[in-house]
This record gives sequence, C-alpha cells and structure tokens, in this order.
Amino acid sequence: MRIAHLIPSLRRAALALGCALWTGLAGADSNPAQTVTILTQQDVYTDYQRFIGKRNPLTLERFSGPGSRRDVIELVLTQQALHLGGLRAPVRLVKVDHSSDSYSRFLREILSGSATLGGNTAWLIDLQSIKDKIYISAPLIRQGEFEAGLYTASGNATALAARDLPAVQRLTAVVAESWRPDVTTLQGLGMSKVLLTQSWDSMVGMVAKGRADVLLAPFQATPDMALRVGEQRFLPIPDVKVGLQGSRHLFVSRSAPNGAKVAQALEKGIAVLRERGTIERAYSESGFFNDRTRHWQRLN
Repeated sequence: MRIAHLIPSLRRAALALGCALWTGLAGADSNPAQTVTILTQQDVYTDYQRFIGKRNPLTLERFSGPGSRRDVIELVLTQQALHLGGLRAPVRLVKVDHSSDSYSRFLREILSGSATLGGNTAWLIDLQSIKDKIYISAPLIRQGEFEAGLYTASGNATALAARDLPAVQRLTAVVAESWRPDVTTLQGLGMSKVLLTQSWDSMVGMVAKGRADVLLAPFQATPDMALRVGEQRFLPIPDVKVGLQGSRHLFVSRSAPNGAKVAQALEKGIAVLRERGTIERAYSESGFFNDRTRHWQRLN
C-alpha cells in the first residue's frame, strides 16, 4: 500500500473540533502531547453525535437507537476499551472531512502519528502491509462474522426481485476499488458487471441514479433494514446475503508519543469487553449482527 505525503491540516482541525474529553479524569495531564486522538470519518462522527446525545459513552450499555450503526458503535467500543484497559489520558475525537480521499487521509494521519488511533475497524488484509507502522488489536469482528446485504434503490423493482444467485448475477454492482474484500466478494459472485469507483459517496450516487443496481452494506437496525444516506433510501434485496472473508481490527500508530501505552490499554480493554459479551451485544443491537437475516440464503 502506497502512503502519500501527510496532509498537514489535522492538528488545526483537532483544535477547532472541541469534542468532549470523556476519558480525561480530573487532574489528568492536560499536556497536548499526552492527549489521545481517535480519528473517525465525518459521516460517522455526525451519526455518533446523534446517537450519544448527552450520554457518556463510557457508561453506555445499550447500543440501539437513532444514529446507531456499525461504525458508530465501534467508536463507542474504542473509548470503552481504552478506559477499561486503564488509560486515563484525555481523549479527543477528531473527524476527517468526507471526500474521495478521506480513507487515505485517515491512514496517513495515523501512520504519521498526528492521530493516535482509528476509532473504526479495518480489514486485517489492509493492515498487514503497514504492520511495521501500527499496533494491530485483537479482532472486534472475527473471521466469518461479517455479513452484508446487497442494497439497492428503494424503487429498483428488478433488483429487489433478484432473490437467488442467478438473478443477482445479472445485476450491476458498484464498489470502491480500494475496498479489497468487497471487490473480491462481488467479483467472486460472478456478477455480470462490477463497476469500480473511488468513494462511498460515488457508490451511493451511482445506485441512486440507476447507473448501478447494488452496493454492499451492513444490515441496518431500522424496522425495514433500510439504509438512509442523506435524502436517499436503500433497501436490502430480501432473502439473500453475502459473507466477507477476513477479520477487522482497530489499530494504533507506532509514531504517536503514547502509542505503545494506548495499544496496551486497548488490548486489555477489548479482552474485557469480549468476556462481558459487550462486543457481540453492541453489534447485534446496532443491527450489524442481524437476527432477522439469520436464515437468509448466503450466496457465497
């Protein structure tokens, strides 16, 4: 994986953000060098604010409600793990502006040490190529646990009627070319056409405009499992799902001043969350582990 030069704007963004320092205890060291910065994407941060409201993420025990989804509850789990692992330094959430280059920026800021860690999981296959620059946590999503729906525009009757593999194969899918497990999964289904694009926004736009039929997305906790992106509404094709191979992990910058300490706390905290059943419950209540799709046909 090629890493471009650092974009030197994150520090100013972090200072301007003004996020709550939930894990900073009274008397904690306020030295900026000791502050732990957790990076997330802007759309995740927006939904996180809606989900959390005025609640303290460290004491949160229920993971359903407005704004809840996989990325959002991972941001909560990251903070809880750090606290349970003994970290008492101030923690600041920092967002990366949403753009076609946002995931690359996300990686660059962490690899450079400008941010301490990511608040959302990444595929192990993507992290292995940069493992000399990061600490990789135990998996939050283990091998075989990641299932996704084939989401289509709510008005696409042809796609919604494609309830077996031959019918799905006649559809056109779209995926960000940097999402290697997603690309491999869609191509492995034998679909007639898999369009490669640069970003999630582009994927959503192409499906909304009918240039593609489906995109892969985690199942949602909404009553009809609908995915809403802005004014657009997408539905999963009923009765079918796909599995993505691999595990997903959090990762900490080795270049951050307190990277080793943060990685150690994160690892301890994840073990506690796993033992308590919090990780599985969080993914279930957010709709990512979705009981309603348990008996749907897995196409791969």
